[in-house]
Amino acid sequence: MVAGGNHVTTLLGATTTDGALDAITVRAEHDGGPPPHRHSFGEWFLVLEGSLELTGESDGHIVSIDILNAGDSAWVPPDCWHGTVNSSGSPARFLVVGQPGTMTGYFAEAGVPVADDADAPGHEPAGPSELRDLAAQHGIEFFDAPTQNQS
Repeated sequence: MVAGGNHVTTLLGATTTDGALDAITVRAEHDGGPPPHRHSFGEWFLVLEGSLELTGESDGHIVSIDILNAGDSAWVPPDCWHGTVNSSGSPARFLVVGQPGTMTGYFAEAGVPVADDADAPGHEPAGPSELRDLAAQHGIEFFDAPTQNQS
């Protein structure tokens, strides 16, 4: 499915684990990736292909924290502002494991189904501004302050 401009594939749904965790892969084009947000579940990121810029909050701004290359991983604790940006110039693919499992329910409602992660959606998926209410129902809050690129 495509959500927010990123291809998201559910590997392990939260319902399969009684909500203990869930897992997805994300394929983000150049400049793509989940926008800055926070939620009550923690996430482990593992970059499978390409590279990914991990962002976080500092003094009311979203800033670059780290560049993760293929094979690198990072843990984002619950309730921390974070986002990812593919600034590599080519598609990036990464695994996200959420604990407890919440994110797959959100993506099931927010996404536009596609046959595989190379297919374009039949219509433009909703972005963060259109998904604010749905995200809030899943405990996800999007960041509203300015972002800074400090890489």
